[in-house]
Amino acid sequence: MTRKTTRRAPPSKPLPFDVPPQIDRALRTAAEKVDAVRDETRTVASKVEKTVRAAATSAKRTGETLARDPKRFVEGVVLEARSNLKNVGADVSREAGRLADEVARRVSAVVEPALEKALHRLNVPTQRDLKTLVAKVDALGRKMEQLHAPARKPRSRTRA
Repeated sequence: MTRKTTRRAPPSKPLPFDVPPQIDRALRTAAEKVDAVRDETRTVASKVEKTVRAAATSAKRTGETLARDPKRFVEGVVLEARSNLKNVGADVSREAGRLADEVARRVSAVVEPALEKALHRLNVPTQRDLKTLVAKVDALGRKMEQLHAPARKPRSRTRA
């Protein structure tokens, strides 16, 4: 049950002395601002009260559900926790995969050039070098076959 009370400021009486217009305006502006803050405070207080009532009602319902069937309530909480756990597990797995890919990319970027340099220092041919050599050997093999191929016999022409 909400009880609303409103206070009204007593009507202002004229002062027995003259107030300069600048001060009078400043006082009126201040009074208006105080009234605006008061109204805003009431609005906020009303919203807070509604939120607290809703939370209390929800807590009451949860308590009633718990009191009626504690086993079912606990099972519901466990099911919700499992569902959240699956979501978190999927998120963690996705992030772990992304991190593993990133680490593999960085390691490859560092290791491959170092490995190439080491193999070059040891005078070990690279895959590209081997392909080039195989192509050259094949070309030489074809040239040798052409050189050693049996010469063609010229056809003899028969006169008719």
